Amino acid sequence: MLEALIVTLREGIEAALVVGIIVAFLRREGYQRFFAAVGAGIVAALLLSLGGAVALYHLAVNQEVLEGTLYLVSAIVVSSMLVWMWRHAKAISGEVKGALARIVARPTSRGVWLGLFLFTLLMVFREGIETVVFLSALSLSSGGLLTLLGAALGLAAATVFGVLFVLGSLKVDLQRFFTITGIALAVFVVQLLCNGYHELSEAGLLPASPRTMAIVGPLVKQEFFFVAAVLLLPLLMLLVPGRGAARVAAPAAADNPAQARLERAAERRQRRARILGGGLGIVALFGLGLEMVYGQPAHSRSPATPLVLAADGVHIPLAQLADRHLHRFSVELDGRTVRFIALSTGEADGRIATAFDACEVCGNRGYGEENGTIVCLHCLSGIYPPSIGRSGGCNPIPLAAHVAGPDLVIARGDLEPGAKLFE
Repeated sequence: MLEALIVTLREGIEAALVVGIIVAFLRREGYQRFFAAVGAGIVAALLLSLGGAVALYHLAVNQEVLEGTLYLVSAIVVSSMLVWMWRHAKAISGEVKGALARIVARPTSRGVWLGLFLFTLLMVFREGIETVVFLSALSLSSGGLLTLLGAALGLAAATVFGVLFVLGSLKVDLQRFFTITGIALAVFVVQLLCNGYHELSEAGLLPASPRTMAIVGPLVKQEFFFVAAVLLLPLLMLLVPGRGAARVAAPAAADNPAQARLERAAERRQRRARILGGGLGIVALFGLGLEMVYGQPAHSRSPATPLVLAADGVHIPLAQLADRHLHRFSVELDGRTVRFIALSTGEADGRIATAFDACEVCGNRGYGEENGTIVCLHCLSGIYPPSIGRSGGCNPIPLAAHVAGPDLVIARGDLEPGAKLFE
């Protein structure tokens, strides 16, 4: 929720600043009659952003390729936004006013109205679509309701800021605000990149190994960088000085250089103490976070139910699998114990998914069930149950099976390739 709040607050304030600059320019130049064009541009931008949100919501984001692509696109969008702000933050007011001056210089009122409408639409829509893309990625790794609540709070706060800013009754150290939130968003980008790599490697589009998945998997599972960015905010408030604190203390009197030197020395000591305290806090935060992620005891594998290998294979009563939980079985084959899993996917056709208890990336550590989700016990990747039976990434290696009467039957010939997985 806090990540969504930060994102929408920052993007909303950026949009409010642009709108405030437009309104102030038109008021100063005597073009108040075109305020309706600005309002229409804002409404159109919000509707287009909402349309983008609906389109992304209806995508089948439970597929690894689409999820990974959305994560990476979000990381690129946020990174480009941060770079653009760092480059243009100081000149944004002049650039907007320059564009507005060219628009109001058009010969006809219709041309001015249309120009202001399109300019406002593009400026606000840019912030809106950035927010939509980022929140869509957040919703994949956090609860949709909490993401929506955080976004609503952020937008409400940004709206209040925009109104007070336009009225001229609010003074905010915007440079400090954008610096702090920019650092937090940069940490978010790292999490998005980890999530994108994880999903695309599961889909088999990026190379992966047991080592890389063991490193990235827990970070994705625990949402480490999202949490770290939120916890960093109070430390960044300490590290990033405001405009008043950033100034070197002025001499108390022009004829008292000794007093001036004392004030500058005191300022330097305060700055060093602030940097040291904030730096130590960040190191401690990341140290404790990594301990939380990687210091947990290894997940244990539940015991497998042994089956007898008959001439035509193994038989499992369908009634045993009707509970839609993961079931682990084992069978002795060529002197090795071969493990496999089976579960009802909950689909309308009643399909039973079967697979070896191993994957091509993480080996034969196996799979478990955690709060109704199937997870790889090596990298903690969550597995979408209907995808079991498809090869690639961290999905369990497919194992063919068929229904014969009241039983699920797995042929001996289909089990034999699994012997080499459990050497």
